[in-house]
Amino acid sequence: MKLTAMKFRSIACAIIGFVLLATQTHAQVVSPASITIDDNRIKAKLALSLLTEVDLTLEFENSIGLNTDSIEITAELIDPTDISIVSRLPSTLTNAIAGFPVLVSISPKADAGFGFEGPAMVELYTKAVHYDPAVPLRLFTSHDNGTFEDITTLTSSGSFRARGSTGRFSDFIILLDTRSPAAIINNKVNDLRNTLTANQYSVDAALYTALDASVSNIAHAVSGLDYAAAMVIVDHAISLAENANGAQLPNVWRSSGDIVNVQGELLTQLKTLRYSLRIL
Repeated sequence: MKLTAMKFRSIACAIIGFVLLATQTHAQVVSPASITIDDNRIKAKLALSLLTEVDLTLEFENSIGLNTDSIEITAELIDPTDISIVSRLPSTLTNAIAGFPVLVSISPKADAGFGFEGPAMVELYTKAVHYDPAVPLRLFTSHDNGTFEDITTLTSSGSFRARGSTGRFSDFIILLDTRSPAAIINNKVNDLRNTLTANQYSVDAALYTALDASVSNIAHAVSGLDYAAAMVIVDHAISLAENANGAQLPNVWRSSGDIVNVQGELLTQLKTLRYSLRIL
């Protein structure tokens, strides 16, 4: 879907009435009203008010030590204009929304022995806002109070559902992202490059060379506006990362926080990049 300049102007005008509703109340932090763990899946329901509820789903390919005592889940109502939130946004064109000013935090306990392999799927579902394909609501995450990053792989109706993945845990939030599609894609390519470079020496040399070439080819295709070619290369890079074993590409996250789940991080960024390319 291509967003025209007129559509962006319309969205920008809608922000005045839809986004950045300043509130002066203190943050309300709640724990799940209910939580179930079934094999490698967690489902939690969090109610912040009569009108603001969120259902959280986490799914793991493989986990160890997953139980209600090993992971802490909370949600809080935030002020979208709070500097502690605004300072973590990636752009002035991304904003917390007044209809769902909710920050969900997932914090596995450091000494609980919990761990998982590869990317973990994260999904937020709420009836507080309604899905509109013309309004770019996206799922973002932030680690250690850092900048929020778009991890969206799906948005859909009923009333609003957003899905992504992560190689670690921290804060999750739905943001309105009115950046241009090109800016979003370029930012995701840069993040992918930075993640791969930062973990170069923990990746098998041959695999690193192949992934590095893929990222360079993706960047080249994107710079030439050949998004179809970029999509093909992204799919190839996803296949390389998914088929790598733990010796080639570190793929474990554990609550002690002493190792990097490189596979989970790279697949998270590759799959959200694929999403952005697909909805152009």
